[in-house]
Amino acid sequence: MKNLIIDIGNSAIKVCTGNSFSLSVQDVLRNPYSGNEFEKAAKLVLTNYIKGKSFSRIGISVLNNDKKEFLKDFFSKVTKTKPEFINRDFDLPFKIRYKEGLGNDRICSIAGALGIFNKSSILVIDFGTATTFTLMVNKILTSGVISPGINTSLKSLIQNTDLPKISMKFPAKIFNNNTIDNIRSGILYQSMFTTEAFIKEARSNHPGIFVAATGGLSDFIIKKTELIDKTDKDLVLKGINFILQK
Repeated sequence: MKNLIIDIGNSAIKVCTGNSFSLSVQDVLRNPYSGNEFEKAAKLVLTNYIKGKSFSRIGISVLNNDKKEFLKDFFSKVTKTKPEFINRDFDLPFKIRYKEGLGNDRICSIAGALGIFNKSSILVIDFGTATTFTLMVNKILTSGVISPGINTSLKSLIQNTDLPKISMKFPAKIFNNNTIDNIRSGILYQSMFTTEAFIKEARSNHPGIFVAATGGLSDFIIKKTELIDKTDKDLVLKGINFILQK
């Protein structure tokens, strides 16, 4: 039997099928949504995805309680398998020393990195709506950083100025003589330099720490830095599947 794995982020629904006895996931589907269209989008995506399939367990990472109630109600109508909402109270493969408010997706990304890379000390960087840095030292999730994501920074800049809308790509050099590349440099190089500074800070305190990147926007940064050891865009999904097996 397979597991149904779901990650509800700030702007996208990700769903996949996970093996019950390994970390591998298949048939990953990512569907963006806007805030007020979540229920409509989730119902359509999940109904189509699970049609004609059965699952031994359903694991979900979501923080918003309203979305959790919707998902409980949805699955009560379409399957006898009750969804399990991943949180810090699960039997996790690491300890947590972090105050309340830790996002469940960050718990899952650390679990995924631990399961895949088998390192006791890991910094996971998730490049999404927010760029989050989550630090585990000696199998204890201790701390982290939350900063605006690449697209979030761009949208904020455009919405609050008269600057033009642009597509994102790294300019060949940092300083340029046109506004489009000025914006691209400001957003992307700022994100890269910030990422490298946080990695260097983590490694100054914890020499040899392993750095893993995930998230839909990770491709922008990993091509420009040698400080990230490995990238896996499905760390959260694989982490959910890993936690279900504990």
